[in-house]
Amino acid sequence: MEGLDQRVEALSAARDAASVPARGWLRAVREAIGLSQGRIAERATIKRQSYSQFESAEAKGTISLGSLKRVAEAMDCDLVYYLVPRKPVGTSFSALAAIHDPASAHLRATEHSMALGGQGNAPTQEGAGRLDKP
Repeated sequence: MEGLDQRVEALSAARDAASVPARGWLRAVREAIGLSQGRIAERATIKRQSYSQFESAEAKGTISLGSLKRVAEAMDCDLVYYLVPRKPVGTSFSALAAIHDPASAHLRATEHSMALGGQGNAPTQEGAGRLDKP
């Protein structure tokens, strides 16, 4: 979980900077790069009508990840997706785990004790054997 928690700040910033365009990313990017639906459909080896349906489905939130990836590649783009904790709920995955799984607090305490005793995987050498005071 530590690896995920280390990424939360950057991913949250990306989320805040990347609000979904009103008519969806597919249409916004297609129009920005100046390609027609027909040209993208041709590059994705699908019919223009199918591509048009992808744009509609994306705007409604019903498109599959596979379809998004396929047309993103046809536009020379990468599909990037991720999950981050909602701001009012938690600022890390550890915080979410504590809310949704009360046993996670015990697990973290056990991991901490083991790390102090040299039996666990300490995150860094400089942090091993030291407790930060609140």
